Amino acid sequence: MRRALLLAAAFGGCSSSSAPAPRQPTPGVPLSNRPYHTCQHAARGLSGATRGVQEPENDVFDVLKARCERDRWSLDAIECFSEMNEGDLGRCSKQLEERQREAVFAVLAGNEPSVAGLAVARARLEQLQVGIESCDRFVSAVSAVLGCDGLSIEMRLNLGNETAQFWSLPTDRLGADDRNKMSQVCVASLETLVRETTPVGCGL
Repeated sequence: MRRALLLAAAFGGCSSSSAPAPRQPTPGVPLSNRPYHTCQHAARGLSGATRGVQEPENDVFDVLKARCERDRWSLDAIECFSEMNEGDLGRCSKQLEERQREAVFAVLAGNEPSVAGLAVARARLEQLQVGIESCDRFVSAVSAVLGCDGLSIEMRLNLGNETAQFWSLPTDRLGADDRNKMSQVCVASLETLVRETTPVGCGL
């Protein structure tokens, strides 16, 4: 699996993802008809929606609230996290700038391989939009493999995080020849992924 991922390194490692411009409050001007939420609501929603993948002793509420206040999350991010459901981590984290998002992911994933780390890896993959059909298929396949218990958590974490790192590419600036080469790399990467995960029951 690592071989398939490292084939993409030749194309560079610059991130193509960009967070939407944050909405900041204007004194005296109502932003919407939705209830106003604070960092406390965002931290409660985020910690609650990820409780199913967290270790019982891992209480992340206070750290997330402090992160929200220190990093000045946008109101769109605060609203999304405040109302998020399980599985919404990738969608809501798109409302954060990359540095803010990675800080949140670090809090949730912790320092040891865990199910929470897999949720974070999947959320990272949801940020990717390569814009080349075969590459987007490969990223989707990697996301599916993260749920395969036939592989160890460590292997799945490495696969998910390496994919997110290596395939965050500025494809909009690639010429036709480079896009074709990248497409071929993605096809080969997917074939390798299928070949190496099928024997352990990770059907794609």
